[in-house]
Amino acid sequence: MFERSSRKARSWLSIVGAAAAVALAVTGCGSTGGNGAQSPKTDQGDNELFQLLPEEVQKSGVLIIGTDPGYPPCDFVDNSTGDIAGYNHDILKVMEPHLGVEIRQEALQFDGLIPGVQSGRFQGAMECISDNEERRKVVTFVDNAYGANGLMVMKANPAGVTENPLSMCGVKAGVQTATNFVQNAEVFSQNCEANGLPPLAVTEFPSAADVSTALEAGQINATFTSLATARWQESQGREVESFASPLIPSDYHGIVVGKDETDLAKALTGALEAAIADGTYQEALKKWNLEELALLEPGINLGETRPLEDPELCGACGLE
Repeated sequence: MFERSSRKARSWLSIVGAAAAVALAVTGCGSTGGNGAQSPKTDQGDNELFQLLPEEVQKSGVLIIGTDPGYPPCDFVDNSTGDIAGYNHDILKVMEPHLGVEIRQEALQFDGLIPGVQSGRFQGAMECISDNEERRKVVTFVDNAYGANGLMVMKANPAGVTENPLSMCGVKAGVQTATNFVQNAEVFSQNCEANGLPPLAVTEFPSAADVSTALEAGQINATFTSLATARWQESQGREVESFASPLIPSDYHGIVVGKDETDLAKALTGALEAAIADGTYQEALKKWNLEELALLEPGINLGETRPLEDPELCGACGLE
């Protein structure tokens, strides 16, 4: 396992059998994340981290983290239990002992996560949320993993989309509202127009499940997605294929907290560092065959303090 400092295309291990059943479309999810029946923890974990938590969290023994559980393997509802599962869930679980409180996940749609943190509905949000400049204006990121992104098409691939960015010109593409994929699609369109070709025909959808449904129905011919999510869907027998593209950046994924919640951000960072030190963080990613996402030096607002390289417009980028 190693730290990475560029956005080069990375090899990916196939994601297999990490959970018995999943829901790709989630409605009416509960907010317990499989932990609702547990009593609050009282051992105060690593005491200095516990003392950094908000007073209401210390008193209740519960830290609420919002999530959109419709995006496996990041977060999803396990049909066999009705509970929230995924590698983000497992990362939170290995942080619990070091914070000395229970971490519960509350379900809602992705575009409500950051507003939920801003309004105080919950203390944080986590759902493979990309650390970017626009979001850092209103929230703070505790970055905990890398994200690698790409394109996904149906295996029939009627539009003939390939790794070549120019193959997307004029193609009907779908993206989830309020995600980095909206900006990715804009960059692809700029790349097309710079080469005298039509931009993408982009449709935004409220959820990842809606994007997947539109792709299967032929309403769109391609979508921007996390490669981890795409590999998951392939492993579940969906007739899709995915690939990296030189024009799509990788990024940091993080837990979002309030803009001024400095102590909470430090507490979460400390819990991540402790889980890395004892190996439970690595075990959580290994369970999902996602060791390549490991960020062994987590931190606050790394998109600003330790930025990754952005790809430049490159036409075909040397691809046919």
